[in-house]
Amino acid sequence: MAEFSLLSLNTFGLPLFLGLGRLRRLTRQLDDFQSAVLCFQEIQQNTYVSFLNRWLPAHPHHAFEPNFFAPKGGLFTAARLPLRESYFVPYENRGRWLSVGIADWALNKGVLVSQLEVEGQRIVVMNTHLHANYGGRWHPENPTSRIQLDQVLHLAAMVQEQPTDALVLVCGDFNFPRDSFLYDELLSTSELLDPLAQDPRPTYRPFPLMNKEKFAQPIDFVLMRKPSERTIDIQADIVEIQDASRAFAPQRFLTDHNALTLKIRW
Repeated sequence: MAEFSLLSLNTFGLPLFLGLGRLRRLTRQLDDFQSAVLCFQEIQQNTYVSFLNRWLPAHPHHAFEPNFFAPKGGLFTAARLPLRESYFVPYENRGRWLSVGIADWALNKGVLVSQLEVEGQRIVVMNTHLHANYGGRWHPENPTSRIQLDQVLHLAAMVQEQPTDALVLVCGDFNFPRDSFLYDELLSTSELLDPLAQDPRPTYRPFPLMNKEKFAQPIDFVLMRKPSERTIDIQADIVEIQDASRAFAPQRFLTDHNALTLKIRW
């Protein structure tokens, strides 16, 4: 029986070396995971890429799109297996630079696509991070939601372009919850499946003083489209990543998101 596994995580990799120490401790844990592919979001400094190349020895094959100060989209994918092809597609609507979403605009939000093959099965991994909705208002009239909707439709079109015999995996930080119209639109237009659809656990962990009822929600997803004419078995989970070796809670903190894992057998 063939097997493929993936882990997706928003690393909270702040620029100006503010995330350097945490990233080192974080990658030490993630490199030990048995996941074939690791998909990271929020790698917000080019210097981190050279460190990731050294800190992930069990995942020596890497994909990212260079940019002026950080990988495009803040996206980085690492794999145990060779990647046949990788490329980055920017979202056409990235908002305006003169707005609260200037960081999203500057990162060139988009989709990092990596292709590999496992025992004759073509696999397409789409690592993405959509525009942030800082107000947490996901109704259709909200200006940020309209940006997110354009990105959802762009992403769905990319999924539909993939060959029907490919296993398509779309993962990352979507910045909207399951009970939003954006989630429904993504699944209906892309024909993606959410193996964690019935899991109410949040993937974002708000900082103190933030409204936990509003923001502690599942906003990270690992979605899939099954290949045609193939039966597969799926296991998915949400995993809290902490540095258990540290004595105090602030020291155990590694990122403000939980990781999502997916294991597929056929």
